[in-house]
Amino acid sequence: MSAETEVLARRLATIRGQSIDEVVRTAVRDALARAERPSTSGLTPDQQAKVERMLARMRALPPLDDDGDPDAALDDDHGLPR
Repeated sequence: MSAETEVLARRLATIRGQSIDEVVRTAVRDALARAERPSTSGLTPDQQAKVERMLARMRALPPLDDDGDPDAALDDDHGLPR
C-alpha cells in the first residue's frame, strides 16, 4: 500500500469510526460492484461514475418545500402557475 493510500484510508477510517481494513474492504467492494454492473446507458464507466456521483449529491439536497414536492415552488397557493 502506498503512503498516500494509507493516509487516505486512515483519514476515512477515523471519520467513519471503522478500521482501515473495513474502509478499504468497503471501498473496494463498492468499486467492484460499480465496475461489474452492466451499463445500459451507453456511457463509459468513468462517465457513469460521474453521473452516479452527481445523482448522489442531488439526492442529498433538502426538498424544495415542506411536502417534498419540487413542483410546489412553481405554483401559488391556489395551485396556479406563478
